[in-house]
Amino acid sequence: MDFPTRLQDVHRRPGAYGLDGSYLNYVAFVNGADAASDGELLRNFRPWLAERLGRGTNLVWWVLVQDIYVADADVPGDAPLDNEALCNRMFSLLIEYLTDGAD
Repeated sequence: MDFPTRLQDVHRRPGAYGLDGSYLNYVAFVNGADAASDGELLRNFRPWLAERLGRGTNLVWWVLVQDIYVADADVPGDAPLDNEALCNRMFSLLIEYLTDGAD
């Protein structure tokens, strides 16, 4: 199974992977998959996100995803983040990157 397909399954059935459906739990899963690939899985994901956001690459990828979500959803700076919407955005960005943006 390719990783974009695996991500879709993880998103649809987090409990089957021992996950609770929280953003940080998904981040840990993706980081583990990246570590298992010796960093190849997400090799240029951070710069790809930073370019989309128009910022430097000095932030970790999961913070850049949060910033993209906040910018796209026009969330006020002090408002709590919607976990489900944030996770949906993270998965959409990961799948887009892995299918179209990875070089």
